[in-house]
Amino acid sequence: MANDEQESETEAESAADETEREGERVMSRADGAGIIREVADGVENGTIDIEGENGFTVAVPEHFELEVEYEVTDDEAEFEVELEWQMEDGEPVSADE
Repeated sequence: MANDEQESETEAESAADETEREGERVMSRADGAGIIREVADGVENGTIDIEGENGFTVAVPEHFELEVEYEVTDDEAEFEVELEWQMEDGEPVSADE
């Protein structure tokens, strides 16, 4: 597999009934922007669909907490966007405004 197509996906389930899915791969700016646009469209529509072998669907509430982080060290930069909300009985709950 070529370096720009390398992909790593993991799924973990803890004893606290927590499920985590994570994927990582090297890609071009154009491909990355396309994925971010798909996620943004899903947020706006209320459902994010991640395709692939370990794909999943996420229901997004009307209001949620958004965190943006940029971190730079001597040899690496990291930019993260995180959406967070409460869950009740397996359903997303809107955050208070």
